Amino acid sequence: RNGPGLTYSKNGILKKNERLETIGKENGWIHLKSQDSKTSGWAASWILKNGNKKIDKYGNISQATIVLDPGHGGSDPGSLAKANSRDPKNFEKTYTILTAKATKKALESTGARVIMTRDSDKLLWPLSKITNISKKYNADAFISFHFDNFEIQGVANGFTTYYDNGKNSFQLAKTINSSFNDLPLQNRGVEVGDYYVLRETTLPSVLLEMGYMNNPDDFKIIREKSYRKKIAADLKTSLVNWFNESDQ
Repeated sequence: RNGPGLTYSKNGILKKNERLETIGKENGWIHLKSQDSKTSGWAASWILKNGNKKIDKYGNISQATIVLDPGHGGSDPGSLAKANSRDPKNFEKTYTILTAKATKKALESTGARVIMTRDSDKLLWPLSKITNISKKYNADAFISFHFDNFEIQGVANGFTTYYDNGKNSFQLAKTINSSFNDLPLQNRGVEVGDYYVLRETTLPSVLLEMGYMNNPDDFKIIREKSYRKKIAADLKTSLVNWFNESDQ
C-alpha cells in the first residue's frame, strides 16, 4: 500500500520469492522497495511472518488490526446470573473472555493481527487503558464483549449491537448485527450506546451485549461452548465482508 495502514490505497502485489529491502517501519507495517528501486510500498509485517501458518485466504482483513475487549475482569465480575453469587460460573467476566478467545482464534485464520485488551482475569482501570490499546496498535476495528442484565430477573432477553462514533461505526455495527441472525437468542438490533470505550475512540467500534445473564433461558445458552463458536464464526464472516466493502 501507499502508506502504513488499510486507509491507504493499494500499490501492488508482491510476487512469491521476490526479494525486497526494508527502508522503514511504522505501526507494525514495513516500508519496502524492490531491488531495482523502481517500486516501493508498505506491507503488514504480520502477513510476511505468517508464511508458515495456515491462513484460509488472504484478503483485506489479513492486513487489518482488530482489538478484542473482554469486558470486566479481576475484581469486577460484571453482571451476575444469580444475585450475590460468588461462583465464577455465574460471572459475566467468565464468558466475555471465553467469547473473545474463541473470536480471536477464528479471526487469526484470516491472517488478521488480533490484539486482546486482556487475556487473563485482570481488571483494566481506568477505562482509558482499554482505549489506549487501540491507539497503540493503530487498530482498524474494536469489538467489546459483554453480557447484559436487567433489574427484574427473567424479563429481558436477547442480544444488542451498540455503536457510538459516527457512520463508520454504524456500518460496522449493522454488518455485524446482520450476521447474527442465525444465533439462538432474539436479535434486538443495532442501537446507539454511550459507553466510554466507544465514545473515547475514533476508530470503528462496537460493543456487543450477547444475552442477559439474569434470564435463565438466555444464560443456559450463554454457557454453551457452541454459542461462543457461533458468535466467533459470525464475527469472522461479517468482518471479512466489512473490510472488503470499506477498502479504499
